[in-house]
Amino acid sequence: MHGLGKQQRIYHGVVSVALLGGLLSAGDGGLGSLLDGLLGSGGPVTAQSATPTSASLHAADQKLRKGCKRYSYGYALTVPSDQEYDLEIFVTDPRGVSQGSDVILSGADPETGTKKLTICRSNTVPGTFTLHGTLYTDDGAGPTTTTAVRSDTFTLTVHKKHAKHKHAKHKKRHH
Repeated sequence: MHGLGKQQRIYHGVVSVALLGGLLSAGDGGLGSLLDGLLGSGGPVTAQSATPTSASLHAADQKLRKGCKRYSYGYALTVPSDQEYDLEIFVTDPRGVSQGSDVILSGADPETGTKKLTICRSNTVPGTFTLHGTLYTDDGAGPTTTTAVRSDTFTLTVHKKHAKHKHAKHKKRHH
């Protein structure tokens, strides 16, 4: 090893430790190829294009109707095709009280779509509601990745009844 350069000595040391630990196998295209590329020993390196992971939530302003009703919201995910995802969604009312939740799952839901949450008028107050979310992704090889989703607000207002026009009834006057 005395005739080897510093990079080659480091490479041989890392490979030796990896082989002893059973981490590398010949032609695996994984860690061995990565080390070859990083340390310049001429082996092939395959770069995967990294798709950024992100999610967004949105809901239009709507009327807060009597009873328990369903209110629409939209979502959009960007997740690498080799990963599974789980988007947990929560809605809180103007007081900060949780009013509902939903989940978007890989294999069950498309990456972009519209769904509905149930909100009961008797449990809340009109005003500005907030959609919150957390995106979990898993490539099957490592720990689950957690991505915070930017919150979105929407307003639920109570429909005010129009003032009824009171028509004066003409009474016949008897003289």
